[in-house]
Amino acid sequence: MSLLRQLLALRDERPYFVAVSLIALVALGTYPAVDWYLRLLDIAPRFGFWDFGAYSAATERWTAGESLYVQNEDGGYHGSYLYPPVALLAFAPFLLTLPFRPAALLWTVVTVSLCWIAIQRLAATLGASFHPAERLALLPVVVGFHPLLLSVKLGQTAAALGALLSLAASESLRGRSYLSGALTACCGVIKLPYAPAGAHLLDNRYRFVGAVAGGLSLLCLSLLVFGVDAHRTFIEVLAWGISEGSTARSPTIWLPPYYRPLYGVPYSLAIRVAASLAIVVGVLRAEGAVREVTALGFAAVPLLAPLTYAYYFAAALPAVVLLVAAELDRPAGRPTIPVVGLLLLQFHSYGLRGLGAVAPEWIPAVLLQPGLYGNLLVVGLAGARVAAAGAPVTTRSLASVVGRRGD
Repeated sequence: MSLLRQLLALRDERPYFVAVSLIALVALGTYPAVDWYLRLLDIAPRFGFWDFGAYSAATERWTAGESLYVQNEDGGYHGSYLYPPVALLAFAPFLLTLPFRPAALLWTVVTVSLCWIAIQRLAATLGASFHPAERLALLPVVVGFHPLLLSVKLGQTAAALGALLSLAASESLRGRSYLSGALTACCGVIKLPYAPAGAHLLDNRYRFVGAVAGGLSLLCLSLLVFGVDAHRTFIEVLAWGISEGSTARSPTIWLPPYYRPLYGVPYSLAIRVAASLAIVVGVLRAEGAVREVTALGFAAVPLLAPLTYAYYFAAALPAVVLLVAAELDRPAGRPTIPVVGLLLLQFHSYGLRGLGAVAPEWIPAVLLQPGLYGNLLVVGLAGARVAAAGAPVTTRSLASVVGRRGD
């Protein structure tokens, strides 16, 4: 049975879910055309690949024997390459063989295609079946997820990281725990704010070992290729980034990537730490909730990162797929909630622009972000399911992190 027929077969049992899902499919699938029109009106940004320019400059400096990181006169690193040294190896094959624009376009095609394939693989692992035409129709749906499309325009890595997370989830569910852990580690090493995505590593020792092995392998490769000095400088870049994250501008000073989930909230760092600890405890307690645990970690990325942007919502895309499947398996499940969350993430950027323009000044800026509510819906549902699957924390349960068998 095709995916669309599977969905329509639920219309009597779950009418709200079917209706909201169809709205989401239309909204995402038609958004590439909407974006084209918004670009004609100079509302949506063009495909400028600005961040890819920083990767290009770093590649040139690397081949010239210079430092990957360039400090500005004010002591910051705005406009410079900000990833760990090893991440440059992902961009270099494109930039060393092609001029800038073709390299950026090929990077885009490769990473978006990988994300499209990875989402299909995850859905198929969860029991979905696709008609060949549906596989093709899924491409504009993936491309039309605004946070991912925005990442592409900026030359960011969200499509590639979303693909890695989707593959990590599918390989975990297929019993390839070492590979799942290694893929998750790649995300965390390439982009450190993605560390919460590793929550599911605590649920299975083989995934954890795979992550450690993958992370150490990348670190050794990075030291071998780029040397120690590049990594010392990267630590300085990290320190600068942390200080920048503590002085974020209001989201109502609008740009499409802006997302500030705890803007203006007192003790925001303490809240992030407490939420992270709560996730760790919840994962350690949970039993038989692999999909929910994985979704919780993925969806927590844009919520808990010290300095986050709207394109980090790409990490929530596989989380929504996992949660929908898990909720459909529950007799009293609520699969509509993650789909509503997805729609709020979809309309975050321009919803924030509209609300920021009309809302009274006395409304806190943090409350004007549609993506915040979508993020909280997905994280909240996943967190509730993980908590419900929990058993009391004991020394034995903590030791089970080391001894727990594969999924």
